[in-house]
Amino acid sequence: MSSLSSKLKRTFAFTSVNLKAFCTSEITSNETQILTPVKAVKRKSARARDKLFDVQLKGNWLASLSCSIPEKSQLLNGEEELNHSNGGSDWVIGIDPDISGAVALLKSDESGSSAQVSDSPHLQVLVGKSVRRRPDAKSIVQLVHSFNAPIGTTAYIEQSIPYPQDGKLACWSGAFAYGLWIGILVSSGFSVVPVPSSTWKNVFELSGSRSRKDDSRRVASMLFPSLSSLLKRKKDNGRAEALLIAAYGKGLKKKLDSSCNSISEKLEN
Repeated sequence: MSSLSSKLKRTFAFTSVNLKAFCTSEITSNETQILTPVKAVKRKSARARDKLFDVQLKGNWLASLSCSIPEKSQLLNGEEELNHSNGGSDWVIGIDPDISGAVALLKSDESGSSAQVSDSPHLQVLVGKSVRRRPDAKSIVQLVHSFNAPIGTTAYIEQSIPYPQDGKLACWSGAFAYGLWIGILVSSGFSVVPVPSSTWKNVFELSGSRSRKDDSRRVASMLFPSLSSLLKRKKDNGRAEALLIAAYGKGLKKKLDSSCNSISEKLEN
């Protein structure tokens, strides 16, 4: 009797262990099947939120670089002057903000299309015991106003990005010129779009280790043959890059305009 009882106990214990193991493995498997897609969905939603947040941040930044100008301006004599907006005109400004850079204007209106480029105004200042070149803010303002560009014109400027090999003085000088140009352009009523150098250079196949400064002048001379005489010297690289940045912006603007027109047509239909 005792031997039968011990056998039953051992059998029951073995069965319960198997049953427990079976139930545990079954639940774990189900939980894994349920939790895996849930975790994947959470990861996807987190990535989507991060991407949306990045887009919002970029949108806020670009919005801060666009200055809304009233239709009328108050003159010093008390009279009001009507401001002219871009009204669908196809004007684009390109800026290489380096101290040896330049500013280019591409415009298309009823009289036709034209391009012009000017060196960035600068002056010599005393920094410590050294004489260095710095942007001439007053002359830049006068140059920008001389374009007589419509309010709301888009200005594409090469984004200032410091590199580890750059010295502190070079980083400061580049950031100062970059910020000064943005401030002048926004306060003049233009919409500013910063563009990394790699972005616009890729369009003209100027990026990579084999690319040289002379390549920018060569491509700009091909695109703007009427200005090739202004791009002959090595130090005219700033002029060439300003023209190419403007050309990049003009191509980008055409793409945006065509996409907006197609969307409007779909909505009307």
